Amino acid sequence: MGFKRVHVISLVCLLGVCGAPLRAQGNTQFFPLRDLRPGMKGVGRTTFQGNTIQQFQVNIVGVLRNFLAPKQNVILARLSGPTVQDAGVAAGMSGSPVYIDGKLLGAVAEAFPFAKEPYTLITPIEDMLQVAPSRSVQGSEQAVTSLPWYSASSLSGSGVAGRWIPASGTELLSRLRGGSQFSGSWPLSQALTPLSYSGFDPRVISEFRPRLQSIGFEPQGAAVVSASGATASGSPGGSAADVVPGSMIDVVLVRGDLNLSEGCTVTYRQGNSIYACGHRLFALGSARLPFAVAHVLATVPSLQESFKVDAIGPVVGSIRQDRYGAIYGVLGENPPVIPVNLTVNSSLDRTQNYQFEVAQQPLLSPLLVNLVIVSALSSTERGLGPSTLDLSGKIRLSDGEAVNLQDMLSSDAGSIATAGLAVAEPLSFLLDGQYPNLRIEGIDLKVNSQDESRVATLVQVWSSESEVRPGDNIQVTTVERTPSGERLSQTIPVDIPENVNDKTLSLEVGSGSAINAMQLHFLLPGHPPQKLQQLVRELNRKRRNNRIYALLMSPQRAFVMDGTDFPSPPPSLLRTFIGDPAVSNKITYRPGSVVGDFETQSLLYTIRGAETLYLKVLRAAN
Repeated sequence: MGFKRVHVISLVCLLGVCGAPLRAQGNTQFFPLRDLRPGMKGVGRTTFQGNTIQQFQVNIVGVLRNFLAPKQNVILARLSGPTVQDAGVAAGMSGSPVYIDGKLLGAVAEAFPFAKEPYTLITPIEDMLQVAPSRSVQGSEQAVTSLPWYSASSLSGSGVAGRWIPASGTELLSRLRGGSQFSGSWPLSQALTPLSYSGFDPRVISEFRPRLQSIGFEPQGAAVVSASGATASGSPGGSAADVVPGSMIDVVLVRGDLNLSEGCTVTYRQGNSIYACGHRLFALGSARLPFAVAHVLATVPSLQESFKVDAIGPVVGSIRQDRYGAIYGVLGENPPVIPVNLTVNSSLDRTQNYQFEVAQQPLLSPLLVNLVIVSALSSTERGLGPSTLDLSGKIRLSDGEAVNLQDMLSSDAGSIATAGLAVAEPLSFLLDGQYPNLRIEGIDLKVNSQDESRVATLVQVWSSESEVRPGDNIQVTTVERTPSGERLSQTIPVDIPENVNDKTLSLEVGSGSAINAMQLHFLLPGHPPQKLQQLVRELNRKRRNNRIYALLMSPQRAFVMDGTDFPSPPPSLLRTFIGDPAVSNKITYRPGSVVGDFETQSLLYTIRGAETLYLKVLRAAN
């Protein structure tokens, strides 16, 4: 048996009564589930059009215990009324409060797909009230993720700064790209949240659909709305005073030139605290997401799934909790958002500027930023055929630090699909939860687009010397071939460390991706930087596509402790560390040591390929 959630999702759950006493503060009373009997009659309240709350009739069929989850009871009911008879249980009605004898029973939450009659499942109010945290944990919410971190940190004695090494194909990238994180389908395949969007290329939404579905979204182009909220009579306006049981709200994920939101209905308000939806949105638990008042333009009947079309008004509060039975938030709070300014110098020799805000949330923001950048670029740039994107910009942080965005993407089959990752990857590490006080002040990105491939293939490498001594400086020359057949040449100065003697060194020369892939063969997941400044430094040293790198490696065994390399360690140091139980379990051994890391300046091409040179180190002269 399948179900569909009846909401275009949004939020408004808030503080309020915890512990679910059966009498709420204020004038609202709750109807106890234990007193409910089949055949009882009630009324529901929702908004079918405009901001006018209308009633519909509810006939109780029975209580289904432990139905959707352990200890989660639901109420089966049949709805009736003029609009319900035409549209059934429409997406956007979830959260609509149901009353019996003037007492709040719960919220409309689920519907049966392709049902011929308007049956629904109601979440009891006593379960919804459980999502509010106790006062002892208020303000302690923090989303923490666990992203893969590969770091070749500062090398002892060599003076070589380390680099952060991204691992392609890791769970991090699967979170940011399309594709489901689950091996199977969504547990309730029909219980996905209809997602309203505007400004997004439907083809891009289709590419991201598996990933969006895996976190509970169902992109629904038919429910596209204008986030400006413009209607025939002007902006819907609205304020916190308009957020009442039966009114509709929107959880705002993206707002501006591109818009992404989910809407549902408010169930219960107590002071500045709100409960809504009657179900979870993303199952984020503790959260900080903006929600806005909504103006319902129409309720559209559909044979597949009826839905509400709404326009977003002003943001009036913040989601605090996203739990199984409801969402909970606080009116008057201003949750953090990330302003994004994207400038595209198109291949059509035109400049287009896009501005939007993305909700700041560790698990959602990188995916959303990736989605909006790819969709914005797809509106003007080619998706197939040779193309090159030159990226530059910054991720500005609240403490004045900034992560530099500088790279070049080029492909014979279109480059825009990977453009968003250039921003989403570093954003994921910044929002990893290790720095709870971090706030992203803004993202500025400039993209210069060309309808041609600018990929240069590395075809030849040689060094000025094949035999070297400690402290020598040599010149490494590279030759690259462009798509037109032109040959380019680069020179990389390479310093031989003073502390290497009488051995053969390998010099790996190639593109950033090739050197990363080679280096990951002997790197294991390490510890993230302890300070934000360290993280920013590592992200700014990330290898780029439009540079050539030279990695000088010694075959001598090394070990890594707490992310720091110790190349060619003396036996006395090894014995000391191994003999200390508090230290020995932190040691990872490697078959080789990186003793030098060099690079060229930025080039006008992306680089592909790699070559290996071998250098014989002679004894230092006495």
